Amino acid sequence: MKFELAPDVKKTAETVNLKLDLGLDLERVEFIRSFGSRSRAYARTLALPSQWRYILDSRKIYIVEVISEKFDRLTCEDRVYIVVHELMHIPNGMRGGLRNHSYAGFRRIRHLTRKVLSEQELC
Repeated sequence: MKFELAPDVKKTAETVNLKLDLGLDLERVEFIRSFGSRSRAYARTLALPSQWRYILDSRKIYIVEVISEKFDRLTCEDRVYIVVHELMHIPNGMRGGLRNHSYAGFRRIRHLTRKVLSEQELC
């Protein structure tokens, strides 16, 4: 597999974070694009274990990875939906944990996506 930074995804995430007032410190999140993955997912959010952060002396806590083969083929609306979904996994406290799909915010993702798209020229 090959990885590269994904500044386009970061820009979308910054807009989502601002428009939805999620309150996330995106300086502590790295956005990457992977190539050659066999995953069925379009994207995934990973939490860097505290031991790794200590050893690497890193401020980064989370990684949002988009799978290029799937994510890049999506419409703009679907890409925003995926970014909103992945940011929902990150709790407000940003201490290294991840929210699971039972979090109430996941039931509102389609509504939140429409809100972001109606207020911003992302596409």
